Amino acid sequence: MSEQLDTAVEILTPEQMGRADRLAIDAGTPGIELMQAVGKAIADAAIDLLEERTGSGASGMVCILCGPGNNGGDGFVAAQLLEEEGWSVLLGCVVDVDDLTGDARLAADEWGDEVFNISPRLWEDADLVIDALFGAGLTRPITGELAEIIEALNKSGLPVLSVDLPSGVDGRSGQIGGASVRADGTVTFFRKKPGHLLYPGKASCGRVECVDIGIKAEVLDEAGYCALENAPSLWLDNWPEALKPLASIALGRLADHKFHRGHCLVLSGDQLHSGAARLAARSALRAGAGLVTLAPPLEAAALVASHVTAVMVEPVNDADALDAVLQRRSYDVIVAGPALGTDEERRALLYKVLEKDASLLLDADAITCLSEGMETGEIDMSILSDSPAALAGGLVITPHEGEFARLFPDLSHRVREDKGLSKLDCALLAAKRSGAVIVLKGADSVIASPDGQAVIHSQGIPYLATAGSGDVLAGIVAGLLAQGMPTLDAACAGVWLHGRAGLLFGPGLIAEDLPELLPQIYEQLGELIPSDFNPSEWLGMDD
Repeated sequence: MSEQLDTAVEILTPEQMGRADRLAIDAGTPGIELMQAVGKAIADAAIDLLEERTGSGASGMVCILCGPGNNGGDGFVAAQLLEEEGWSVLLGCVVDVDDLTGDARLAADEWGDEVFNISPRLWEDADLVIDALFGAGLTRPITGELAEIIEALNKSGLPVLSVDLPSGVDGRSGQIGGASVRADGTVTFFRKKPGHLLYPGKASCGRVECVDIGIKAEVLDEAGYCALENAPSLWLDNWPEALKPLASIALGRLADHKFHRGHCLVLSGDQLHSGAARLAARSALRAGAGLVTLAPPLEAAALVASHVTAVMVEPVNDADALDAVLQRRSYDVIVAGPALGTDEERRALLYKVLEKDASLLLDADAITCLSEGMETGEIDMSILSDSPAALAGGLVITPHEGEFARLFPDLSHRVREDKGLSKLDCALLAAKRSGAVIVLKGADSVIASPDGQAVIHSQGIPYLATAGSGDVLAGIVAGLLAQGMPTLDAACAGVWLHGRAGLLFGPGLIAEDLPELLPQIYEQLGELIPSDFNPSEWLGMDD
């Protein structure tokens, strides 16, 4: 579980990474020293990769492809270190050494050995190729002769280690405009970039290793960062008491009852369309909500009730019935979308829900209703941004890419590249526009808040690509919200738990399996939470 429990590390754009480099240099670390540290990291990673592939990394032939900038300079340093370790090295560069400048020229002069023109013949006898052509800062597509060379490298079957980011991948967005190297491993430095975590670039990176090269974390105060990687350290301080081990529950919370843990209302659809809502409701219970109520139309109430036990059922046909239900009980969170339906009656019900003083999670059919209403001019984005839930910071919308494209057509995946926007950019713009925490789902989910905070969850699990999986996610997030977890934290924790459950189950997963895995994950998370007392003593039991 260790790879899932790392600290929530900052993610930097290439521009922010450039500032971090300059700040480190201004603080007294010469640029050539940083380059030497990078070169050593590359050489170490190359040896490790070859040992992993062949069982022997003591010697062999490595081909290093160097570009015209500092990435190429890193390659020159690595070449010298690998030669010293007994490797045979062939080094090619896309420009004449005389055209290199700065630290890259210093590194090339230190190499002092032959430098070849780059061609596929260069790696004919190689055991490993190091791609030091272009790093994360490349913003133009690779085309022409160099694109053909990269395609030949990709077809060679040789293991490839990329420096910083596979050449051709946009470090800011993960987009690939032309040719790109498909690496087996990537070694990057100080902090990852969005291109390591966002598709399609992530798929080209192979295993990513982020190496400390001596840049101090304090530079982030001035350099800034664009997002965080999702991990429990990001939200565990706000983890609900009811999901902690007994020894870790605050003493003042030991007498909590179900009403302290919040109440979720999940709107449901007709007799033929209630499964998604039932999945969301059970998931909210498993996520710790004290009470969960399903609200189907009257004609579906008996059928829905026959499929649930701990979940309550309150028939809701229309806006007046919703008002009556909300007057009888207090609800902390309302879930609208899974199996809601998209007819005029359910759309009117959704609009009524948006007037209520409760946290609100919108998914699936709710997003379709809103999109259709905006397309016809019946409503506009203010129905979201001016809603009580948004104004109180309690609105969450969980679209997949298709739903996102309908609700925010000018930010969709179809137009992003043309506008120079990343998935991260678009999620942040949508969050600001709607006043909602946006969970833009996918193998590289982005969670964005209206205040500009963003988190990337890049550990997409293919087993989750199954009907109902998103409904379970909606329920998990709602259950965490019901217990008072801050909205962004609840969304990030829900995405993490959902992915972890998919990983634990593995092949053959169906959506119904996911909620049942949550207690096992809570137990694992409990190992990270300090204990306040000895439960055996409290229960009057012997140790």
